[in-house]
Amino acid sequence: MNIFREMSLSVYSFKSYKEFLNNRKSKVFLFAIVVMLIYFVLTIIVPFFQLGSGLGAMIREEVPDFELSNGVLWVDEIVQIDDGSNCIWVDTNPDEVFYDASEMESYYAGYINVILMDSEKVIIKNSSSAMQQYRFDELGINFSKDDLEALVPSMYFIIVVVMIITYVVMTMLFFFGVLFVALIGMIVASSMKYQLTFGQLYLLGIYSRVLPLLIKACVSWLPFTIPYFWIINFGISVVILGVVIKGMKTDLLQQQMNQGNQGNHYSFDDRTWM
Repeated sequence: MNIFREMSLSVYSFKSYKEFLNNRKSKVFLFAIVVMLIYFVLTIIVPFFQLGSGLGAMIREEVPDFELSNGVLWVDEIVQIDDGSNCIWVDTNPDEVFYDASEMESYYAGYINVILMDSEKVIIKNSSSAMQQYRFDELGINFSKDDLEALVPSMYFIIVVVMIITYVVMTMLFFFGVLFVALIGMIVASSMKYQLTFGQLYLLGIYSRVLPLLIKACVSWLPFTIPYFWIINFGISVVILGVVIKGMKTDLLQQQMNQGNQGNHYSFDDRTWM
């Protein structure tokens, strides 16, 4: 059975899970790698090409002209975005400068992320730190929009490297998540009084993650987030394992019953077991 057929069966045919136990470890590992590659393409690659494939054009059209030279920043237009939780304010008019970070702290106490820029400095705040200030004359950097556009080819290389690292990390987290599912599966199997080794439960756990990952990929495209979706995500895998284990136990009991019935048939002529 090929990998893609197993993917489809793992979603709608839970009776097929018993057959998956016969697969070699190498095939199961390859199955997980391919599943994560498909998930990665749907959730990372496709959105990137939709939003960032024209990175150079986006910089030319969306980023205002700017130049940082000799410790002074110039931007040809004022940028002001404020939604009550996040604020970006860029105003390089030399006659208008922000107070120091210590004085600005109280003004933006309720904000999560803040970026303030004037001609002399940048003030940054995020959810995990207090406001921090950096003066441009201390940075010793000369940079302009033309320099930014010249970095686009290098940016693509960096993005590719970051994506490869991201895929590797996501795949490692996938295998770790299956470990959690298998541990819960041991409890489920024990409660149903059906014996499976941890290795078998781990293998079944890999296949049980296909449907939740498909749902998770679809959810990632929604314009809103679902609170505590990770509980739903892993809960689906546990439910699938429960259904699979129950089905395997039922098949075993049915098989034992059939064997018992066959053993109890004998000839009335010689009273010997058939």
